[in-house]
Amino acid sequence: MLQLVVPAFFQTDDFLDLLGEPRLFHLDMLLARGRREALDSASLEELACKKLGIERQRDWPIAPISLAASGGQPESAYWLRADPVHVRIDRDRLILNEIAEPTPGEAALLCEALTAHFGEEFSPQQLRPGAWVVRTNSRPALSTTPLSQAGGKHIDPLLPTGDDALAWRTLLNEIQMLLFHHPVNQAREQRGEPVINSVWIWGGGFLPDVAEKSPLNVLCNHPDWLALAQHAGANVEMLPEKWSRDIPDNSLLILDEPHRFLRQGDFNGWLQAMRDFENNWLQQLLASGRPFRLDDPLQGISLTWRSAYRWKFWQRAQKPAKQSINIQQQADGAGVDIFGNRY
Repeated sequence: MLQLVVPAFFQTDDFLDLLGEPRLFHLDMLLARGRREALDSASLEELACKKLGIERQRDWPIAPISLAASGGQPESAYWLRADPVHVRIDRDRLILNEIAEPTPGEAALLCEALTAHFGEEFSPQQLRPGAWVVRTNSRPALSTTPLSQAGGKHIDPLLPTGDDALAWRTLLNEIQMLLFHHPVNQAREQRGEPVINSVWIWGGGFLPDVAEKSPLNVLCNHPDWLALAQHAGANVEMLPEKWSRDIPDNSLLILDEPHRFLRQGDFNGWLQAMRDFENNWLQQLLASGRPFRLDDPLQGISLTWRSAYRWKFWQRAQKPAKQSINIQQQADGAGVDIFGNRY
């Protein structure tokens, strides 16, 4: 059966209500009449690895896999992603804002400065300007939160945990102080751009072996998901702009563009991406009569669709209880933002 992965899909109605936008017809039909079940995955990284047969170590090993895909040599070392980010202060919280992509020159200068200061302790290598990896001398007792799960959120409960977490948090504080004073960030601040004042540690592990090739046909656009699919031996294609009947049934389609806009707080971008998904994918797919499954790992919900379900006129869309949005003011003057963060 065709498989679609659309993070935050089951929050669409909440965001449309928040923006004062009308409902999307085909999306509403899918939400109202599709068959739902619980999904045991908390992040896109976890879901993608499970579907591709990549086993979890202490983390899902995104770092060594993405390094190998970019032409690097993970060898037998333990690698961590250390992606450049912007952390902003919001009252008594620190909110993680992703930097879409620093320039190659900016990334090179920042990596050089970190290497010169920390040496082997923290020497980042670029996979691309917005994605870095670091090699560790030993396997750290560390569990991390994927960047896709942390973007736009209060970072305190999402920082690394484990026996070595304190040492890594101390290191992160030193990194932030170094980056704060770097000329790259002074120039960015003068231009009114968000400064690159921290890195996000996640996706650690050794390069895993693959027991057998994945039978899936994977269609996606993001380099990390392409790297996972290639490592698993799946047939990999770039995601087309719209649905096509030529897409085979054993395909896994990762449509994460709307969620990437959400993580950056770009609601206009999210709205246009959801309209594109409605018009270019859902409308065509529902008309085709093909059965499919849609997974939302962030809400922990999976939805199955078959053509016969369109006749269930009596069913209305449900709203998930998990991670629902609450923007009402609290009695004590506090509130909750659109990401569920209290302030």
